[in-house]
Amino acid sequence: MSPAFVAAGAGDSRRQREKLRVSPRKHARLRYGLVRLSADVAVESAASADVDKIERWVPEGTEPVDQLERRTKIVCTIGPTTCSYENLLRLSAEGMNLVRLNMSHGDYKFHKAVLDSVKKINARTPYIIGSMVDLGSLDMVKLGEFSSAPHLSKGEEFTLTVRHEVEYDELTSEVSYDGFIEVAEVGDLIQINDNVELIVASKNSTDVVCEVIKGGQLTSRAPIIVRGKSYSASTNVPTGDLELATSEDVDFVSLSFVEDAASVEQLRSELRDRGCNSGVVAKVETPKALQNIESIVEAADAIMIARGDLGTSIAFEKVPLWQERITKLCRECGKPVLVSTHFLDSMVAYPTPTRAEITDIFEAVRQKADALVLTTETASGRYPYKALNAMHVAAKRMESKAQESAEIDPIAALSMPLDKPFQSVLRVAENIANSASIIANQQLAKAIVVFTQKGLMASLVSRNRPNAPILAFAPTAEAREKLTLVHGVRPFLLEFSDDPEHTIAEAFKVLVSRGWLESGDLVIIVADVLGGRSGAPDSEKRAVFDEVAEGSAEISSSRVRAALRKMSLKATDTVEFKLAHGDTGTISYEEFAEVASNAKQIVHTVQLDTAHNAAE
Repeated sequence: MSPAFVAAGAGDSRRQREKLRVSPRKHARLRYGLVRLSADVAVESAASADVDKIERWVPEGTEPVDQLERRTKIVCTIGPTTCSYENLLRLSAEGMNLVRLNMSHGDYKFHKAVLDSVKKINARTPYIIGSMVDLGSLDMVKLGEFSSAPHLSKGEEFTLTVRHEVEYDELTSEVSYDGFIEVAEVGDLIQINDNVELIVASKNSTDVVCEVIKGGQLTSRAPIIVRGKSYSASTNVPTGDLELATSEDVDFVSLSFVEDAASVEQLRSELRDRGCNSGVVAKVETPKALQNIESIVEAADAIMIARGDLGTSIAFEKVPLWQERITKLCRECGKPVLVSTHFLDSMVAYPTPTRAEITDIFEAVRQKADALVLTTETASGRYPYKALNAMHVAAKRMESKAQESAEIDPIAALSMPLDKPFQSVLRVAENIANSASIIANQQLAKAIVVFTQKGLMASLVSRNRPNAPILAFAPTAEAREKLTLVHGVRPFLLEFSDDPEHTIAEAFKVLVSRGWLESGDLVIIVADVLGGRSGAPDSEKRAVFDEVAEGSAEISSSRVRAALRKMSLKATDTVEFKLAHGDTGTISYEEFAEVASNAKQIVHTVQLDTAHNAAE
């Protein structure tokens, strides 16, 4: 089959783009450069050359799964049960895509050891695992320690205090946040550990005196929630948590109890000030967050629907409705969405799930969430591997059912309406991604192979939820590992060069060696790469600068990338780093014009080919 390329630049009209069909060699010379494999990818290839003997990479008793069988990603929270290198490797082989560390539990030594193990797995094995740190939050206010945990009965009086005494009676407990006394008001409903409910009867400067309206057993350091309220602690992230996240270059940092876009932007600013480019995951847990959900989704790099805390802040029957709405909104905006909490809660203590839990997984997969999060199941549960396998099998079965429907109507099966642009400045990239998804579904392609600078094109293809797996090649480990969170994407590390034909052939050798492609398989090749013109006309630079500046003589350094995108340009990584971490917070038009003059046009391409032709 003779490959056919379609290229699209920002200045091309639709008719020009439709007519532009050139030979592979000429196209490569004039329009773009692709990639050549780096040493790290060579390691991946060597590590996976003998797919039948993959067990040599994993501990005894591991049951590896095919990583392309399931499109929905699985995030595992790591705790005492699964923190060793061997256990993490087993989780990776059995289907984990990303590790989550909750900074409210464990010390920094523990978390660093886990992150070191993840780096080791990424460097030495065929598995690519992302990392996410849940920053500690003062919203996680907790009870103190009990020498003998009390059982509360309805009608009893129980006191929450900030007196800081050495000992208390059995019906009094210290709380972990002094500001709690300012938040709780008479008449508030307080929930402890999801099973005890109190009503605030009175308060003074140190004590909140409550009446028990639903009794139950208390435990040491159980979480305390004042229903419908936040402690406004999202701007008071513990410094040590940020230091660990930035020093270890984690892929994602999640922020609890986000209630507006400003909290997301503040955290991102603090990360950038520390030289960290981690993605910011906003956890949606309060009614105020639901009120501001559109702006939060726009500001964040990903969204986590934290159903546990959300379910204590709003009526429980509303949680499924909000889950579906937020999931749909995130797909429309091209932002990964994670659904968390209580998926397989029974498997903390028992080896098999309930049928209701499996139905819950089915529903989240049906909604096409990017990732599902296991919490206590893998952190401290008795059966972490069985829980992971149960989620893997259930998600795979639901996806299989959805693909059967897609075979009947391949275009209708795509998730996104084709006439709704992602962003106006990215419309060309979006159209390319949509076209690739349609062709892949219509032609029953074995895979969509994406070459992407920062992961954008892979994300745009992913939001359509095509049937074929997305095999994404990125030039940096940072971009590769952030794609571990994106639905349907298996990322690889590559180094970009000017020889696309050779690089495509080398990439296909890796894929064939893994057994993921065979000679003759039909594939779609998509790319967003630098090429075409340099810079832009002065009139265009002036107009874009004025639009972004909104009447000011300067723009913030953080807005330069967005301004360049409006002209379909991208600065070099070195320039972008200086803009993000330089001493000045703003730049003038003259400085912007110089950056724009040296920026390169982003060119988007799509190619239909066979594995045999591409590897030749």
